[in-house]
Amino acid sequence: MEKTVKTQLETGYGNTVFYHRDYLNQFEEDILKFLEDKNYMRKFKFAKDMMIPIEIQANNNIEGITDDLSVIGNVMQNKETSDKIKPRINNLYNGYRYILTHKQINKESVKKLYAIISKDLLNQHDRLNMGTYYRQKPVYILKGGRLDVTPYLGIDADKIDYYMDELFDYINNNNQTSEMDSFIKSQVIHFYFVFIHPYFDMNGRTSRTLSMWYLLNKKTYPYIILNRAISFDKQNYENKIITARQRGDITLFLQYMLVQVLKELEKEHVIHIIKQNTPYKLSKEESQMIEYFISLNGNLTIKNLATIYNQYNDKKRILDIAKEKIDPLIEKEILLNIGDTKKFITPTRHNSNLILNPSLVDINPKEFKYLKLERYTKKR
Repeated sequence: MEKTVKTQLETGYGNTVFYHRDYLNQFEEDILKFLEDKNYMRKFKFAKDMMIPIEIQANNNIEGITDDLSVIGNVMQNKETSDKIKPRINNLYNGYRYILTHKQINKESVKKLYAIISKDLLNQHDRLNMGTYYRQKPVYILKGGRLDVTPYLGIDADKIDYYMDELFDYINNNNQTSEMDSFIKSQVIHFYFVFIHPYFDMNGRTSRTLSMWYLLNKKTYPYIILNRAISFDKQNYENKIITARQRGDITLFLQYMLVQVLKELEKEHVIHIIKQNTPYKLSKEESQMIEYFISLNGNLTIKNLATIYNQYNDKKRILDIAKEKIDPLIEKEILLNIGDTKKFITPTRHNSNLILNPSLVDINPKEFKYLKLERYTKKR
């Protein structure tokens, strides 16, 4: 008989949030098996390196914001940038610093976290209609960002206190017994916060930061990569939340999070091995370009790599991306140019086929559940 886990978290529709744990078993086992010999991923340094600046970028990217890592770095170093850009980066940076140094998750500490994340980003209506802790009026949640579909309503404003107190009780009941219990619980928290929607704006960024906070407290460090995991499949993320809202069954949302996190951990391990095998010290941006390369689904060319870069960063000309981001990896023989295509990226420069240097990736392809490593390392 399938094990159904029913939480105490009410939906307001006569049931509570629940999930089918047996259905998730195989996905949980896949992650745990992958992590068996990846001790570096279980260290606090791994989590912190992912959070700042990678997860800052990804958390904002899920909301459609495409600041690149160099811009984020400039803001964190107090270098001159646009006043419009600064708050959305600085706020997450300061929010992450807060959860790294404060353990207690309760009504007061989440109020503080939200004040940090939302500073200078709320419009006049939202500011005027916020109570001491939560919104005081209804909030409408678009389904997939569509204006032509009837939106969801967040929990009634006069009930938010009750539902949030239920969430804090759930967070602090300490009944999880394993690493995977902690990850699953972090994602129940993630979902339920979005379900309540206690604020007019910034609910998504706050919910994901709250789930990271819980993971940090439980020292469940590999799973911190959750924002990056979502950013590569945002449409499905929204769909899984919408489906879960309708019945309170979050099984498919949890499956989505397990799969997406494992995909990113697989990519991160490839980058880790390359760093070990190359004599060069790779920057965060160079590591990110490798991540983009092994995320490509289409042709493995300069143009395609530049295109995926532009999906997640401030847009640049393809030639500029080639010169600034891709050519340095070719010069370091991390990416190999294996021949020009028949097409051009400029009137004078051919597009080129690329592969990951196979001599730098001494990993058994069978180690990966989702990443088809041989696709990126074999000449075509």
